[in-house]
Amino acid sequence: MTVAPADPSGAGGADAAAIAASLAGLVAAIGSADFPQQFLKAMRAIAGVELCSVFRRDGDAAVTLLFAAGEADDPGFPMRASLDYARAYWRSDAEIARLAQSRSRKPVLVRKRAADISDPAYRAACYDRAGVRERLSVFWPGHPAFVANGYRTAHSDSFSATDMERLECYAGILMAAVERHCGRDALVGSQLSEAAVAQALMTLHCGLSTREAEISAAMILGETQDEIAHRKHLSHGSVVTYRRRAYGKLGVGNRRDLMRLHRRIVAGEAASPAAFVDSPDG
Repeated sequence: MTVAPADPSGAGGADAAAIAASLAGLVAAIGSADFPQQFLKAMRAIAGVELCSVFRRDGDAAVTLLFAAGEADDPGFPMRASLDYARAYWRSDAEIARLAQSRSRKPVLVRKRAADISDPAYRAACYDRAGVRERLSVFWPGHPAFVANGYRTAHSDSFSATDMERLECYAGILMAAVERHCGRDALVGSQLSEAAVAQALMTLHCGLSTREAEISAAMILGETQDEIAHRKHLSHGSVVTYRRRAYGKLGVGNRRDLMRLHRRIVAGEAASPAAFVDSPDG
């Protein structure tokens, strides 16, 4: 008779089964577009998170958003807040900055309450805007390092000791899946996520807002304005406004020129917007 191994996290019965199923789904999704949602499901089963984000940290030089997932009262908050963090606020994250200097290969948990953040702009953009109560992070040291964050909002209680113990127990599996997924992404060239494209556009330093970069990225990836409006819970008119502003800042006249500009960025050509002006269209 085969005996199932004991769950080292202390989860029993239905909880242990849910965690096992979520981790199986996560591993199966490595290299696919479904990986962010499966990662959120695994984090939810393990520690009851509502939202998640994952970043790659290249020393002290740059932080790159890999993905963000979940739904908040403020529609689109996970992506916008994560892009804002990667662009401006990662330098205010003192605990993670200290861990970035670590030589240990062991995952480290960091708990961050909104009330503990001293930078008011950081707190407003990444926590208060959607009522985020606290963040529980897994820091995986290395070159590059990876940081996975789970968030709870005012709709939920604070993370418990049991939540933290479970996340610590499964952190190695979660972060190994992230590393494998990122490696698979690079191999198959499927890294054209909205987060990746938006960040590529923001490297031009032409004054794009986070929302303008999001809308532009979605258009590069083939979505229509109506599809973007529906997915991001915006009016059609708002999408048109963000698109027009982005086109003006990027120096493009239409979607074709926008895509050509993105190809130039990917190819490593001059990192400045070119004056592509054809007929203005969507």
